[in-house]
Amino acid sequence: MQVLFLWDTNAQSDPLLAAQVASENAGIDDETRRSGLDMANAAWEQRESSDAWVQRLAPQWPPHRQPGVDRSILRLGVWELTSGRTPPKIVIDEAIELAKSFSTEQSPAFINGVLDAVLKEHQQLTGNS
Repeated sequence: MQVLFLWDTNAQSDPLLAAQVASENAGIDDETRRSGLDMANAAWEQRESSDAWVQRLAPQWPPHRQPGVDRSILRLGVWELTSGRTPPKIVIDEAIELAKSFSTEQSPAFINGVLDAVLKEHQQLTGNS
């Protein structure tokens, strides 16, 4: 999420900045660090479709009006929900915890609602439940 936020702030992905942020997280092994950077890259690449999905589901709070942290959490959450790499309950729970730690008081409920709606639509589209 921190890497996505940094890229969003700079309006571009920058592998050197990402590596610097990742290296600042002491206690994380190389495999976990690589996996996190891969997830950030994938979520960044999918940001336009994620943002469009979020805008359709929450037109009163389109991505350009959201706090940058929320936008980054949602981009990562949408990517994780649609990639199928992580169980949906864990994705949503982790997104809520990130919002509690890094964003506004209203953000956890907003992120929960949006990601829950994304999950339901994704499950309908793919026939998974």
